[in-house]
Amino acid sequence: MFHRRSLSLLTSVGLAAFLCSGSSALAFAAPAAPPLGLAYGYAVLGTNAIPTTGTVTCTTSTITGNVGTTGASISNTGCSISGSTDVSLLLSGPGAVTDFKNAYSQLDVMNPDSACLPMPTTSGTILPGIYCSAASTTLGAGVIFTLSGNATDVWVFKVGALGSSGALTTTSFQMKMGGTAQACNVYWRTAAAATMTSSIFLGTVLSGSAISETSGSHLGRALATTDVALTNVAPIAFAGCASAPPTPTRTVTPTPTRTVTPT
Repeated sequence: MFHRRSLSLLTSVGLAAFLCSGSSALAFAAPAAPPLGLAYGYAVLGTNAIPTTGTVTCTTSTITGNVGTTGASISNTGCSISGSTDVSLLLSGPGAVTDFKNAYSQLDVMNPDSACLPMPTTSGTILPGIYCSAASTTLGAGVIFTLSGNATDVWVFKVGALGSSGALTTTSFQMKMGGTAQACNVYWRTAAAATMTSSIFLGTVLSGSAISETSGSHLGRALATTDVALTNVAPIAFAGCASAPPTPTRTVTPTPTRTVTPT
């Protein structure tokens, strides 16, 4: 009896250690997507830049989706915006801004930095999971992420340790989806600013500071704790999830029976 109990205890401890190890073998045990609430419907969202309210500045870009800001107006110079615009979002209380902040906070505590998979910085196939860097991350020219998975898999990239600085900077960086993976299930949380230049970017960016995008394209959302500035981005497009494809079922054809007539 003692032997069986000891073996059971050792098995439990070993399993717990394995689950907390951050091994890439666990990459497919992807996290659940953070609930965006009313922020879900926005392609671009500028919230509160202390001591003023957040702004959205758009120059010769295309936005496919809704745009919201806590500022008095949205600066539009030669931009095409297909969705609605809301310049009177509340800084507190029920609404898109509060829901955005809640989603950001949930990403902060979703996984301890020490238990994350390491943030990739070179080209490769990225399996579902939570990837973290304790400091700023730069993704340069020639770096291509191919996110491979199915329609319900989730990727979370956390840049900067909890409560500290950590900016995301990309230049001529590319992202691709493999298998049936969807851009709506990709999330980037940055402790500081997110700056993307001439990049093909995928996923919802929840920035701890400003978001600045120049040239390139972005299938996802730009949700900033402060300001959003878009220049020559064509387009930045809201990414909603399509339903997961149905699992094919196998049809079994019954084997015909033979009737024997007695002689």
